[in-house]
Amino acid sequence: MNLLEDLENNGTQQMDLLNFDHQANVIPNVDFYNAIVVNEFMNNRIVEVKDGEVVKEGYITKYKLYLVRTKKLGGEWETEVSRRFSDFEWLYQELINKYGGYIIPAIPEKHLLTKVNLASYEFSEKRRKDLQQFLQRILHHHHLRYVPELRIFIEDKEKFISLLKGELEQNKTIEQKYDNLLQSVKTLWHGSTLTAKGQDPAKMFDGSEKDLTYDETLLLSLSMKGTKLKTVVEEHVVILREEAKSLNDQNEALYSWNGLGSASEEDISQFKQLKYNNEIRQRKINREIEDIDRKFIPKLLNCLFEIEWALTACKRRRNLQSQLLVDQQRIEQLKMQYTDNSSRRDLEMDVLKTKYQKNKDRSDKMSIIMQDELLSFITEIKQQLKAIIEEWRSIMKTLSKNIIEDDNE
Repeated sequence: MNLLEDLENNGTQQMDLLNFDHQANVIPNVDFYNAIVVNEFMNNRIVEVKDGEVVKEGYITKYKLYLVRTKKLGGEWETEVSRRFSDFEWLYQELINKYGGYIIPAIPEKHLLTKVNLASYEFSEKRRKDLQQFLQRILHHHHLRYVPELRIFIEDKEKFISLLKGELEQNKTIEQKYDNLLQSVKTLWHGSTLTAKGQDPAKMFDGSEKDLTYDETLLLSLSMKGTKLKTVVEEHVVILREEAKSLNDQNEALYSWNGLGSASEEDISQFKQLKYNNEIRQRKINREIEDIDRKFIPKLLNCLFEIEWALTACKRRRNLQSQLLVDQQRIEQLKMQYTDNSSRRDLEMDVLKTKYQKNKDRSDKMSIIMQDELLSFITEIKQQLKAIIEEWRSIMKTLSKNIIEDDNE
């Protein structure tokens, strides 16, 4: 029995408690009071991730600690723990492996130069913000905020995560041995004399899979629309920057021009008016660029990130289904094979069947979760994208109005 079994069972009961049948008055067989207390603790919770100490060995950076603390909205800070980036990775992988049907936000990528870049303020600050946003999104999720892994992450100070991570490594080793065994059997097993195509993929899954495929297609369409808008906005900002630079260069040329001494009063007045108009226009452009960079683009990028996370969840399901098809085809192959050494064939079949059933149960659970998850998500994200497009149209109208006013001046 692993360390999380009791917590997982308790967490599942707590989540079921939120969805019990009120009309039938069917209440899950759990401690009602304790479940309500746990759920209430995780509701309306705010998280903050702060930079902690950098742990080194001599002059070499080993890792960086982050201070993670949470509180109720409007309350005092209640929990405070130190976490390494690998702890965030542990939480993310636990969510992916156990709750993969939900839309799970991504964490910052880890690469070879991470330890070197930790010395950079820009890199460290971006990573800190990304980790904080990751946790806050999980705490805002209608189901994931109740999972026991998250509660352990934000509260535990007794090195419990280290034990769990060690246990995961042990399980990973077992899983590798399991896969190695299967590979060894395949290597020893000589080629089949008969082949089987396996079940038709179109017939393997029920109608709900077609609905999820439609949802994924719709998400791709929304992603393309959002990406196209992002390109338009970026091109527009480039044009605005070029115009602002041109106005600035023109004014600098006017300031440095020495011919005003011999110019008429009317010409001097026109030059001054031109410089004034250029300065006004330049300030308006700079304000517009700042508003787009600070307010509009982050909204658009956030929308695109959420769509990408949803597509990643769809990809997890498709990859799992592809593996199911591969395993099923191999099982059908083995059933039709005849050999003197049937023990190897039976061993491979047993391993494959166990793996297949485990992945099939996981796939079924993911599909059920995703039907509900994507239904509400797509409705919400379409509204967000529509509001963003309308906001961009409003920005363009305001900009056009300003240009007309400048020309009239």
